[in-house]
Amino acid sequence: MIRRRLRLQSLRARLFVMIVAPLLLVAVVSSVMLHWLARDMSRNLYDDTLRVAAHAIARESVLTQGNVLPETLLSSLIGAMGGPIYYQVVASGGLFVAGYSDPPPLPEGRDVLAGPMFYDATYRGEPVRVVALRENIFEPELGGWTTVRVWQTVTRREELSRIMLVQSVTVLALMLAAAAILVWYGIDRGLAPLMRLRDAVALRTTNDLRPIQRMVPPEAAPLVATINTLFARLSAELERRNAFISNAAHQLRNPVAAIQAQAESALLAQTDENRIDRLNDLRLAARRLSRMSRQLLRLEATAAKRGDDPDATVVDLGRIVADVARQHVPRALRRSVEITLDDHGAPLPVRANGVLLEEAVDNLIDNAMRYGCPPNTELSLRLTREGGLGVLRVIDQGPGIPPEMSEKVFERFMRLSSEDDGGSGLGLSIVRAVIRNAGGRVEVEPSATGCVVVVSLPLAV
Repeated sequence: MIRRRLRLQSLRARLFVMIVAPLLLVAVVSSVMLHWLARDMSRNLYDDTLRVAAHAIARESVLTQGNVLPETLLSSLIGAMGGPIYYQVVASGGLFVAGYSDPPPLPEGRDVLAGPMFYDATYRGEPVRVVALRENIFEPELGGWTTVRVWQTVTRREELSRIMLVQSVTVLALMLAAAAILVWYGIDRGLAPLMRLRDAVALRTTNDLRPIQRMVPPEAAPLVATINTLFARLSAELERRNAFISNAAHQLRNPVAAIQAQAESALLAQTDENRIDRLNDLRLAARRLSRMSRQLLRLEATAAKRGDDPDATVVDLGRIVADVARQHVPRALRRSVEITLDDHGAPLPVRANGVLLEEAVDNLIDNAMRYGCPPNTELSLRLTREGGLGVLRVIDQGPGIPPEMSEKVFERFMRLSSEDDGGSGLGLSIVRAVIRNAGGRVEVEPSATGCVVVVSLPLAV
């Protein structure tokens, strides 16, 4: 039952039903109309024959003065009518001439004077069709206006109607069957390009996401374009994932090896003091590995939210910057670094993921504190409204970033210093990914001294 239902839901079956069902409906309506036409045709044919028979019987009966009709005439009439006939001939003055004395009565309120009159009646328990007419016959004794009634059972005409109906229905059924076969063949041929497209898609693997180049009908071209776009996006995503896995494996190899070496060194230490030093080194290495792992996961989560982020809401950029800067105050005090915030007291509402935006601002301040804030210097955070943008400038007093490296510093694992300062080279990569997801941009602004990182986000109002 389930397989049959699925088969009926296929495109081929749906097209077949949608095309053949109207044809079937037309065939049924045509059969009903043909039945009515067959009945009318049969009635008209037999009525005309019945009227001719009435004229012949009237003349023959009057001219022979009531004698029995000749056998040849009766045989001809019965052959033409397809069955026995009954008649009554009455001369002028109501004189009975020939035939049966109990004809079906005339319908109430109707008269033969109006011309040939046909009506349905019942004779000896059977339905009959009757014609009554008057004819002026010139004959010396029985001449004058002669009234004749001829009737016959309707069995033969109903049989003729059924025969005509069966023949018509048979022809329609054969035509419908032929049409169904041709329609099925046509649909099968018409869907052949889609079947070839299905085969082409089925052959694609994660290692083969080339665009589909097959010729397809114009109606299927948008589908092919959408599939090719999806393949391109999947290919780009797979390349990004593979690059991330490769980079992550490369970057985590050294910290893991350092932790293993520190642990083995601690186990082999000869004195408690030496062991404590090794354990402190082990703690720092584990902390560095933990931070790098968190940033790798954060970067991957940010990349996975590219496009419309369902968690994006309207947040105040100034409040987020102030909250994050406040968390770095103790660290700044320990290094004799002064953090200043200039926000002019005006809110800067932007639409972004609040958690990720806090992470981006934290990475910006951490990066400035780590590389651009020697002791007894200042870290300045400036918030401004420039047109329809909320702008944050992070200004430090460090060595700055060379102009040729202003774009490369946003790449993964890119570090300008070869010293082991606890950094992972992912901070600015996370910043750019978060800001781009929010529809903004981040760049290094040229500066005579220090480094100026500018973040621009569209204002929500």
